[in-house]
Amino acid sequence: MSNIETELKYLLSKESFLSLYHYIMQQAIKPSLTRQVNYYFATPDSPLEISPINIRIRLKGEKSEITYKIPISDITTDTIQSSYEYNKSISLKEAFHYIENGLSANAMSEIFSDMLKKHNFQPIDLICYGHLRTARFSFIINSDLPPLLLDVNAYLGIFDYELEWELEQVQEADSILKSMFQKLNISPIGELKAKRRRFFEQLTSLECYLSN
Repeated sequence: MSNIETELKYLLSKESFLSLYHYIMQQAIKPSLTRQVNYYFATPDSPLEISPINIRIRLKGEKSEITYKIPISDITTDTIQSSYEYNKSISLKEAFHYIENGLSANAMSEIFSDMLKKHNFQPIDLICYGHLRTARFSFIINSDLPPLLLDVNAYLGIFDYELEWELEQVQEADSILKSMFQKLNISPIGELKAKRRRFFEQLTSLECYLSN
């Protein structure tokens, strides 16, 4: 299954995250909470090369899914991230097999054969470099829009805090967010980076530290 994913994304400080969380709660909007784990894959010969292509396995409850995301650079901005997204449900047994033993080129060809042909990609052997855990708070703040997501992420010894809003009406959503930010006197921090990129940048930082 494939689709084009477009989302607003902001990194927040812990203080700004909590301020926004409590503000939305005060509007009598209670969130649903889900917990998920992303396992990230990359080539074994260039483990610290940060490719923009995101290959991950996500575990959520008793469900597992493998995803291949390809950025669409011409419609990605400082706050909007767009990508082709290909997903396939797999069993937990398959998921843990790939996590422990790697994702071979043959397995990639079987799982994403149509996608590889469409984008003219050659499958390659990949290994799993680790995981990122997310506690995701989902708020319905407008009945005409998809839920706004507030994520607390834990990976490689650090925590970060993130707002995501996956939707087509990005201008309307961005206007809502900017109004909230202004009212709460908060601002996003850092540049737009996907979870996978933040994970591998932290891995790179740890590898450099350990090699010195």
